[in-house]
Amino acid sequence: MATGKSIYKRLIQAACIIILIAGCFCYGYVRFGHNTLPQVALPNPHQLQVGDWIFRSGHHADSLLIKRLSHSDFSHVGIVVQTQPTVQIAHATTDDNADLPDQVLLTPLHEFLSPKMADAVAVARPRFLSPAQRAQTAQYARQQIGKKFVLTARGEQPFYCTLLITEAVARQNVRFEPRWQYVDVAVFRGDYLFPQGLIESDVDWVFRATIQSQ
Repeated sequence: MATGKSIYKRLIQAACIIILIAGCFCYGYVRFGHNTLPQVALPNPHQLQVGDWIFRSGHHADSLLIKRLSHSDFSHVGIVVQTQPTVQIAHATTDDNADLPDQVLLTPLHEFLSPKMADAVAVARPRFLSPAQRAQTAQYARQQIGKKFVLTARGEQPFYCTLLITEAVARQNVRFEPRWQYVDVAVFRGDYLFPQGLIESDVDWVFRATIQSQ
C-alpha cells in the first residue's frame, strides 16, 4: 500500500506534468497558433530508399512533452515502406487519423509531414543494415498495419513508434541496442524508447529540414 509520502510525491509529479503540458501548449500556440501553419520542406522521393527512418518534430503538447523528456529535437518516427509511385510511411501512432486511433498506419509522406503534424523532419538510413535488410524491415513494418499502439513501460508489452522499427530490425539478426530512457513522471514510470534512441544509432543522414521560428 502506498504511504502518504509516496502519494504526495505522485501528486506533486502529476501537478508538475500538468504545468509542463500547459507550458508546451502555450509555446505551441505562441509559435504557430495565431497564423496559418507553415509547411516543412519535404524530401525528394529520389532521395529516399525503402527502409529509411523518417523522424518528425510535432508541435502539439504531447509532442513537445516527448521532446522535453527525451532532450531531443524529434518526437515521432516512421519507416519508409514505399517510394513509387508515392512515398508511404508506416508508423505506430495515437491520433494521426481520428478514424483509426492507436494503431500502425500507412500514411503518404505529405500527410505524415503536414503542417498540423510537423515543424521539422530528418531522414536516416541505418548503416548496419544492407539494402536487402532495410527492404525486409520495411516489408515487416508494412505487415503490422492495424496493430494496436500500446504506450507502456519496458517489460509491460509496449508497442509504439520506435518499437515498430526495433521489432523489424530484430528480425534481421543484427546487433541493435538503442538507448532506453527512464521516466518517472505522473502515470509514466519505467524505461521508454524515445526517437532519440534511434537517432543515436549508426545511421547516415539523408535529409533534414526545419521551420524557422517567426
